[in-house]
Amino acid sequence: MSQALIFGITGYAGSALARCLVGCGWSVRGIGRSESAASDLEHLGVEVEIADVGEPEELTDLGRPGDHVFYLVGSISGHPDWTERVGLDGVINAEAALAAAGIASFVLVQTMAAYGEGSDETITEATPPQPNSQLGRISLFAEQHLREALNKRGFPARFVRAGTIYGPGRRTVEALRNKRLRMLGGGENSSSRIHVDDLATVLAAVAERGRSGEVYLAVDDQPVSMAAYFDHLAERADVPAPGSTPKWLARAMIAGFGLTSKLTKGHAPLGHNLYALVTGNYECSNARIRDELGVELAYPTYVEGVESLLADEGKDD
Repeated sequence: MSQALIFGITGYAGSALARCLVGCGWSVRGIGRSESAASDLEHLGVEVEIADVGEPEELTDLGRPGDHVFYLVGSISGHPDWTERVGLDGVINAEAALAAAGIASFVLVQTMAAYGEGSDETITEATPPQPNSQLGRISLFAEQHLREALNKRGFPARFVRAGTIYGPGRRTVEALRNKRLRMLGGGENSSSRIHVDDLATVLAAVAERGRSGEVYLAVDDQPVSMAAYFDHLAERADVPAPGSTPKWLARAMIAGFGLTSKLTKGHAPLGHNLYALVTGNYECSNARIRDELGVELAYPTYVEGVESLLADEGKDD
């Protein structure tokens, strides 16, 4: 029986991965922060421990020989200190805790932030990173640490950069209905998406059939502009399409929120990390996960994905 250890198991993608692996007959356990989400997973036979990846002493004696480890802890809109704590310090702590455990693989899951503003050309695993945000730089620092561990000690690290993750439970339709969702700059930029269930399929394939030291892009077949995606979702759900906030105004808001965040040490509702991600141009190829790993997507484009949201959530995803 394959066995998994998931860091971030109570998060959106982490819990979906846990359910997918349980359904495939894996033994699953993990580290999380939400006790309510942990309770839901424990009903499926998943072992969940509440712990903070930023505290090394809370990660001792975690690994077991043969574990496939998935690291899905991160922060896009949190305070910069927290972004570094979970995106870099946590990775370093996890690697140290697992260094002598004899694990089979360690899959680090990140965003497209490493590519900065993105590119007018199709992004592949060979595209050089050009981060333009703290999140992107932290992502590469974490990757560098694991590559050094791979080179020095054979630590079996591999890297997944995921497109925009969507699926049931995001409450996107509700946000559209209540006019709480707005696009930045008209939503003209294109990006690649991945349904959360397909992301779980990709991660399992990377763990079992991927190669250490390699990068894999977890995206679907068809990039789409933000405007086209939300227009289609709004039409299918029969809710208003989102409005748009000019980029200059968004940047001014970021500056104001940033000052408030520093004074209060709280989280800003809109920060540069999120701004960079939602305005970047990330048209990506998924040829590698298809050709090398043999991945078949249940939702190859956003069209099928949107239908799954409406069917699963009764037009309230």
